[in-house]
Amino acid sequence: MKLTKYEHACVVLEEQGQKLLIDPGTFTKSLQDIQDITVLVLTHEHADHYDPALVARVMQVNPEIRVFAPEDLAAKLADSRVAVIRGGDQDAVGPFMFSFHGDEHAPIHQRLTPMPANVGVMVNELVFYPGDAFTLPGKPVKVLLTPISGPWLKVGEIIQYLEAIKPVQAIPTHEALLSPIGHELTDQNWLAGVCAEHAITYTRLSPGQSIEIQ
Repeated sequence: MKLTKYEHACVVLEEQGQKLLIDPGTFTKSLQDIQDITVLVLTHEHADHYDPALVARVMQVNPEIRVFAPEDLAAKLADSRVAVIRGGDQDAVGPFMFSFHGDEHAPIHQRLTPMPANVGVMVNELVFYPGDAFTLPGKPVKVLLTPISGPWLKVGEIIQYLEAIKPVQAIPTHEALLSPIGHELTDQNWLAGVCAEHAITYTRLSPGQSIEIQ
C-alpha cells in the first residue's frame, strides 16, 4: 500500500490503483491529483480536516465515490453517497477494509462546546488515524498517523499515546501550526527518543512525499 502525506491532516492511501482520501482540509494546498479516489473518510467537521469546497470538487470528479463521515457532518453533506460512521462500525470498499473507533473529539476548553463528533479509522489492519483524539483502537497498529500539535493536545499526551499503542511506525500529522523550531523540538527533543525506546520508527513526511507500507 502506498501512503502519501499532504499538509496537516490529509493523507492518501493507494492500493490496486484505487485511492482512499482522508481529511482534506483548508490547510491542504498541494493535493492536485484527485482522480481515481474510491473512498473519502472525514473524521470530523473542523475546517482543518474538512474543506467543503475541496470535498465538493473531489465528489464531483469521482461520481462513484463512497464517503464516510460522522453523523453531524454527514447531515451537512446530505448526499446519498455518504454513510454515517460511529465507533465500532466496520465496512469495506474495493481493496480497503475499515474499522472505525471512538466518537468524541478531544476537549479544548469549556467555552468551546459543543465539539463535533470525531471518529478514527483503521485501514486494512495496517494504518490507524484517530482524527482529533487519542483513541486506542484495541488492536495492534503497524502505522500510526500521530497528531503532534493542536489546541487540544499536550506533548505529554502524545508520548503516552505512542507508549500505549507502540506502533511499528509513527508518522506525524496535524502539525501545520508548528514553526520550523517547533518541528525540531517536537521531533528531536521529545518524540524521537521515546520512539527509539520502544523500537518505533518515527518518519516525518513532507507534503506530497510517499512511502510504501505492507
